[in-house]
Amino acid sequence: MLAVGSAVFFFLGVIERSGYDSLHNGRLAWRGYSPVVVFSFAISIMICWFFSIYSASPYALHMGVVSLIVGVMYIGPLRGMVLLGLGIIMYFLFNDRWSWTGLLIDTGLLLFPFICILSLRFRTATLKVKRLFVAILILLSAVLSMIISTLSENTLPMNTQLWIIVVMIVVAALGAGDYCVQAIERIIEKKQLNRQMLRLSNKFITEAEKLRQIMNVAPLIITSLDEDGRITAINASALQLIKRSIPDLTLESAIGLHLTDLKKEDITPGLYEIIILIKAAQSGQETINKLLRLGYGSFYVNIVPLFTPSEELSGVVILSQDTTEIEQLRNELNHVEQLSLVGKMAASITHEIRNPMAVVRGFLQLMQEKSPPSLDHYYVIVMDELDRANSIINDFLSLAQNRVVEKQRIHLHSIIEELLPLLWADANLRGQSIVFVQGANIPELNLNSKEIKQLILNLARNGMEAMEDKGELTIETHSNGNEVTMSIQDTGPGISPDKLEKLFEPFYTTKSKGTGLGLSLCLSIVERHHGRIQVESQQGIKTTFIVTFDSAYDQID
Repeated sequence: MLAVGSAVFFFLGVIERSGYDSLHNGRLAWRGYSPVVVFSFAISIMICWFFSIYSASPYALHMGVVSLIVGVMYIGPLRGMVLLGLGIIMYFLFNDRWSWTGLLIDTGLLLFPFICILSLRFRTATLKVKRLFVAILILLSAVLSMIISTLSENTLPMNTQLWIIVVMIVVAALGAGDYCVQAIERIIEKKQLNRQMLRLSNKFITEAEKLRQIMNVAPLIITSLDEDGRITAINASALQLIKRSIPDLTLESAIGLHLTDLKKEDITPGLYEIIILIKAAQSGQETINKLLRLGYGSFYVNIVPLFTPSEELSGVVILSQDTTEIEQLRNELNHVEQLSLVGKMAASITHEIRNPMAVVRGFLQLMQEKSPPSLDHYYVIVMDELDRANSIINDFLSLAQNRVVEKQRIHLHSIIEELLPLLWADANLRGQSIVFVQGANIPELNLNSKEIKQLILNLARNGMEAMEDKGELTIETHSNGNEVTMSIQDTGPGISPDKLEKLFEPFYTTKSKGTGLGLSLCLSIVERHHGRIQVESQQGIKTTFIVTFDSAYDQID
């Protein structure tokens, strides 16, 4: 029995040490587990023949036949011939007296056709049927052995003792065969389960990796906590925010961090407020939505509690979206609405005020001719104020109009040179100086000369008004690839950072008599020319307005 059962131990040993599911390992010579079965039952047959040197009964069933039956059932008739051939070789090695009856019975050669017939249905049968097939073949082998031994002339007559021995051997053969079938089936079932578990495990790892990558590329801040408030998953965006409180934190060290145990004095106010919301969600077990405006941005936070099938709290998920850019876009839309309002106001003011003001100015000129010279300075003041009001109306119109300007190929230097006499005259009255530095290789651009003149005049006069006596205004051009840059720099007191952000907003001004439309008008002109304008300022030293035009864009335009 141990000799027959040794096949199971060899089979299990090879399968367990293969490091892979040997039942479906293509590296083996034969498909499936056939080579392992052949190896295991070949060893078993050799052991059985070694112990068959001593036989307790001439009618005994050879245990090597049991190993042959089980082995051929699992590997099929063709591969089973290897085991049959091994049994025949062992018969001639371990027998001094050969006989046809011994060759047919002890090697299983006579039983082999019956084994081949039943093996065709063995693989698809249930465990119960497989056990029945093996038991039938073992009993058939015992019957054939008894019949042939009885017909032999040299055998001893049967007595009670021999019958007991024969029955014990047959029962042992049945037990060994049944054990082999059940053990191999359990091993195969275990390996199949392991294979399924391995497949599921690999699939789980793959899906988990996909989920991690999705979390990292998603435009959201995602963090998952367990029921105790420890981090179980976190993406890169959330890690960067927590690093504001814990600079040395890494992705590996963040997993398992007890977030809700962090102290208020050790973290930023924003993170502390989120921890308060987490605790509220854990206690109240309801979703919390809140917009947090922090010093470094605005965030819309969703805190969602997670539950087990038994409705117990299993954790919390924090989903947050950075709405800083949305807030900025909303502010830009507000600016657009302001410009739209300015356009409506300008159109109304143009029709309702401009014409009456022209009539008033005309009559003032007539009255001035008929009035004594001593009143001339009063008329001058009134008409200057009317001209100033008319200028404000013109600025409204220029800012509000969203028209397509007519452009032509013109050199930027020629526009500046036309304005220089006017600027020099204005600077001389103020006791200031103007320097024009011409850049080399400046290409022609598609420009509307009237609007560019207005742009330069506005920026230059702003600079001169900001400077004291003996200040210097520098106009400089520069070419860098397709970009042409014009900078207007003054030596005034500079602009504070909090005012720089609002310079181009309509109605915002730092002058006591300003309208706040000059720089807005400049921005509108630059945008109509597909350019950009920026300001660089050093308080107490200088302020520079930089206007950049793209010559390549002008060619496309």
